[in-house]
Amino acid sequence: MAAYLQESVMNYLSKDDGIITVMLQRLKQHRLPRVFALHEKVSGGDVLDDYDIVFLDRVCCEAKNCHFYCQDHPEYNDLFSRVTHFYHEIAVTALANEKQQKTH
Repeated sequence: MAAYLQESVMNYLSKDDGIITVMLQRLKQHRLPRVFALHEKVSGGDVLDDYDIVFLDRVCCEAKNCHFYCQDHPEYNDLFSRVTHFYHEIAVTALANEKQQKTH
């Protein structure tokens, strides 16, 4: 029984670590380049198009999942909190740009 429990715990840890590793790779290779481009776009006064909004919504949902998986790994909390805040900053700036364009 003890061996079974130990193996179960190791499988859980391995699965958890594997999921976090995949999330970090996806963030680095796919999400951040696009997010940086969106940040540059809205910082220049542009608005987000429908494709950008869908993307931003999707990465925000993924960030919530990252927080869930990282509950037992506090070493990642700061990273995912900063990323989530960055997404929020982009959304707020894009909304302000859209409001400003509508008033002109």
